[in-house]
Amino acid sequence: MKKTIVLILMSLLLLSGCSNNDVTKNTEETETKNIDKNTSKKVKISVSTYPMYYIANEIGKDNIDLNMLVPIGVDPHEYELSLKQTKELEDTDIFLYNGSGLEHWGKKVSQNMKSKSKKVIEASQYVQLLDIEDNSHDIHSAHEETIHGDKDPHIWLDPTNVDKIAREVSEQLKEMDKENSDVYEKNYLELSDKLKKLDDKYNTELKNKKTNTILVSHKAFAYLANRYNLEQIAVTGISPDAEPSPKSISQLIDITKEKDIKYIFFEVLSSPKSVEMIAQESNLKVLTLNPVGGITTEEFESGVDYIDIMEDNLENLKKALVD
Repeated sequence: MKKTIVLILMSLLLLSGCSNNDVTKNTEETETKNIDKNTSKKVKISVSTYPMYYIANEIGKDNIDLNMLVPIGVDPHEYELSLKQTKELEDTDIFLYNGSGLEHWGKKVSQNMKSKSKKVIEASQYVQLLDIEDNSHDIHSAHEETIHGDKDPHIWLDPTNVDKIAREVSEQLKEMDKENSDVYEKNYLELSDKLKKLDDKYNTELKNKKTNTILVSHKAFAYLANRYNLEQIAVTGISPDAEPSPKSISQLIDITKEKDIKYIFFEVLSSPKSVEMIAQESNLKVLTLNPVGGITTEEFESGVDYIDIMEDNLENLKKALVD
């Protein structure tokens, strides 16, 4: 009889142990499912270009799922969305694009997103837009005017504009993901501080410039020029791939002599042959001025960002204008 009782007790203990193990296992599985569920809650943001990517990434960091539509190393002016990208946009929570004609497909995509009750942020709505300057030596094709209209789309080259756009992005993320609201606010304040320091650095180091005229390959730097009291003379218009006529090149060569210009600025992703011609004919030194509309693969993979590029731009501006 005693043996029977002992056997029954041992059986009960084993069953109890199995039950506890099952509870532990079920708890672990539930926790894993919750982790997966929380991960899937990340706000999905699709951005058009690198400047918009930089802003969204700085604000959202690990709390967002971020996708850039214009590929690394590609100039944004003429890029066409693929059918696959258009389809993938259906899963996006927020569509952030520059606007003002930079992405010729931007308006159509934004209207489609709004019809599906998706959030759209058109960055150019939150800044003071500048008119496209009309200089006699610039190229203005009918195609360019149709795409860009009469407003300059290169809004990100003024750091104070980036700050305004970043504020709007942070507000929208806080509204959509209230649980991480404090994180988005903290990230915005940190970015805002970096942008203010960049702006102060430009103002301080360009304060004693000997000349204020910059000769650039395409008309991308109006916002930078407006912010820091510079005059921009461009070889081509808003679109960098346009080539000026021989008459326009001759006019530009004359201008370099009249204004005693010593430098001409090339770009990273696009520099027309006419820029090389003007540099040779006018005996100009060549420097890089990056419009930051796109970023090279090497820069992206090495962690170079908007602030780094703008600081490099400042160093080259100082060589041309201050030294």
